Parts: sequence; C-alpha cells; structure tokens
Amino acid sequence: MKELIYLFISIILLASCAATPPSPEIQELIQKAEAGDRESQFELGGLYDFGYGVPRSGKETEKWYKKAAEAGHPEAQNSMGSIYQAEERYNEAMFWYEKAAAQNNELAINNLAYLYDLGLGVPQDRQKAHELYLKSANLGEPQAMHNLGQMYGSGQLGPEDLINGCAWTFRAVKYSRGPGSLAHKPATDTAGYCERTLNLTDLSKAKEIANSWQPSGPSENWPKTCLTDHRVC
Repeated sequence: MKELIYLFISIILLASCAATPPSPEIQELIQKAEAGDRESQFELGGLYDFGYGVPRSGKETEKWYKKAAEAGHPEAQNSMGSIYQAEERYNEAMFWYEKAAAQNNELAINNLAYLYDLGLGVPQDRQKAHELYLKSANLGEPQAMHNLGQMYGSGQLGPEDLINGCAWTFRAVKYSRGPGSLAHKPATDTAGYCERTLNLTDLSKAKEIANSWQPSGPSENWPKTCLTDHRVC
C-alpha cells in the first residue's frame, strides 16, 4: 500500500513540474537556441542535463548539446563525447573529443587521453595518453594533472616515481579551485596519501617541484568550477 501511495505522490509531483511553464529567462534562452545561437543551445542543454528550471531530460540534453557541437562549440563537443563515453560508444566519444581538442579545449584533451590511457575504443597507448594529459595540464586542467600523478606514481611510464607523482598531485590540488571542481576530492585524497607516505626530504622535494611550475596556457583556460560532473564546466 505504501508503495502505491509513493507512486501516486511521484506522479503528482512530476505532473506539477511538467505543468510549470519555463521562466521568462529560459523562454528567451529557448528562443535564441531555436534561432541557432550555439551558446544558447549549449546553455539550454546544460539546463536539461541538470534539471535547472526545466524537467531533466536526457533526450533534450543530447539534442541541444549536439546542435551546439555541430555548430563548433567546443564545450558542447566535449559534452557529446562525455555522453557517448558514458554509453560506452567510444568511437563516437573520440570523434567529439577530437573535435573539441582541435580547439584546445583542455577538458576534452584530458578525456581523449583517458581513452588512450585505458584503451577504450583504441589500442591502449600510455605514451600517447601522457602526451595528451601533459598538453591538457599545461592548459590548466587539474584532472590531467592528477592523471599524470597517477601515471608517475603507479609506474605506468617506467619505474615508480612517487616524487613526481606527488608533485603532479599537489599541482592538481592547487589548480582545482576548491570542492566544486571534479578533480578536487581525488587529488586531495591522493595528496593525503603523499603526505603520509613520503619521507620529509622527498615530500619537501615534491612540493618544491609542484610550486616551481604553473600552466603555460592562458590563465582564462585554467580550471573552471564544475556543477556536478565533467560535462558542464
């Protein structure tokens, strides 16, 4: 009986949400998106992605991200890659990541590296992954910095190198700009491991290496705060 009551309440709530018209601001955004403005299309896709002011809808999310992506919007192209990666459609994910990477989108470059790193849709190629992670890190992407730390620390590129692994981890923490960033928690957790594991001399050296570096790309490309996942950053 309780299950039926909960189901009934859920149906009422869904109907209520569906009946609520979009705000004037969202209506204006929809009009711009329908007129072909790619930035509005991307923003509208994000609203449907997270259910902000509109009912959450995977179909509408993909529709508007794809329109913006086809119009050349790099963040939307990365978002399309993310959607396809989540569905394990790795060839399609790679197609969109490469489109965004060609425009120097730092997150797409990191995501493309991840496919090579794990061999998803392509033969595993750790050197190629390293090259792409490094490019992304130099553009300011903290996820790429953390991924580089994992590569060095776990010996994926040769002998295990905890000093450089921890240096990249400390950089990821530094440039993640707080808890809103996707990289913050894993990087912070790994940094804690470094603090506990390295002796004082090696820890000091890792921090010195970390602090002697900063991204070489434009500062406006440095990490952006994410909402809840890496699609909209």
